[in-house]
Amino acid sequence: MIAGWMLFSLFTGCALTSAAAACDRLASLSRRPRRFIWLAAMIATIGWPVISFIRAAFAPLRDTDTGSLIGGTHRLSSFAVTTPGWEMPAQWSFGLLVAWALVSSVLLTRLGLAIWYIRRRHAAWRTTEIDGVSVRVAPDAGPAVVGFSPMDVVLPEWVLEMELPLRALVLRHETEHRASGDPFLLLVATLVTALIPWNVALWFQARRLRLVIEIDCDARVLSAHPGKRQYAFLLLTIAQRRAGARQRLVPALSEPISNLERRITAMHTTPRLSRFSAVCLSIAAVAAFAIACGVDKPESTDASSRTSAPNRTGSVTASSQSQDPATTTFFEFQVDTPATLRENVAPRYPSSLKAAGISGEVSAQYVVDETGRIEMPTFKVLKSSGPEFTAAVKEVLPSWRLNPASIHGKKVKQLVQQAFEFGHPPRS
Repeated sequence: MIAGWMLFSLFTGCALTSAAAACDRLASLSRRPRRFIWLAAMIATIGWPVISFIRAAFAPLRDTDTGSLIGGTHRLSSFAVTTPGWEMPAQWSFGLLVAWALVSSVLLTRLGLAIWYIRRRHAAWRTTEIDGVSVRVAPDAGPAVVGFSPMDVVLPEWVLEMELPLRALVLRHETEHRASGDPFLLLVATLVTALIPWNVALWFQARRLRLVIEIDCDARVLSAHPGKRQYAFLLLTIAQRRAGARQRLVPALSEPISNLERRITAMHTTPRLSRFSAVCLSIAAVAAFAIACGVDKPESTDASSRTSAPNRTGSVTASSQSQDPATTTFFEFQVDTPATLRENVAPRYPSSLKAAGISGEVSAQYVVDETGRIEMPTFKVLKSSGPEFTAAVKEVLPSWRLNPASIHGKKVKQLVQQAFEFGHPPRS
């Protein structure tokens, strides 16, 4: 199940990444801020699979069966138990969880050590005022913004020796980051990738978020200091100074060569948004988002996974509305809200019959009590293809929980009928 959920998350994340890329391009051509596009993509990539899983776990399932009435009961839809196309051993699922926990622990420990290092060094950095801005001066850290409350601008000693116009650009860049709360966004991106390290879509989104945070900040700086050549020279100068130095903090103005090239290209490019481009990018974004919506939640592949079979309401014994709800089992026509299935543990396909390719069916009836539990003494087999199939059904039913029937808001007992079909999925 864990592998299927991971694949579902990956497919959804890739589709959302494509949608975000189209929106990012549209925002770039229209000169709009871009960082919140990728932040939203990361939140959706995390939240979508979780919400889908929770909704599937607690929402009643839809009915697709039109089974006939047998005696005084209303038949629930057939429950299909099929052999999956591939099964992952339980040990593999456990191994995936262990690997996930180990990698996340390493990344979170690394983040914690970085925060500890900054806090320890922070006290040693002297505070001064440069060009009207209060900053921390460090011998081997920055330019960067550190901390959250308050956020401090950290400048290396060599920035103080720069010419006044270049130094003003450095200060403006860092104060723009501080004013926009960009350190919070970077922390979110780092935490997300540390908590879900196996999702490559999140790593790509986090990388794009870091890039567009800088591009957005560059645009704000250049709107106040319109000197593109001078600003590009500043970026190259800082990159050169940092190339031979030991990296103490990841400075905002220092980037990998590829990102630095993108930033310089972005500031020297005049975007032109045509109507055709706007329409095409909008269609691409909507299409990618629709694909993300269309990715199905993974189905269970073992006995511990959840059922995905639809259901119908059931009902039970005949009597009048005056009967005692605590001791009476009711018919369908006597209840206001009939019992409905929830997602539950799937019956185990008997291994010997599965290996032999033998299919079968079990038709049974049972009483659902006021708490949604199945009263096993009332379990009765109406039809069965073999004792192994019957045993598989009886083994799992005690763990099932249903939404109980109710009369005038009071929960009551109800007799239901359920068919369980064991078979192999059709070959495509």
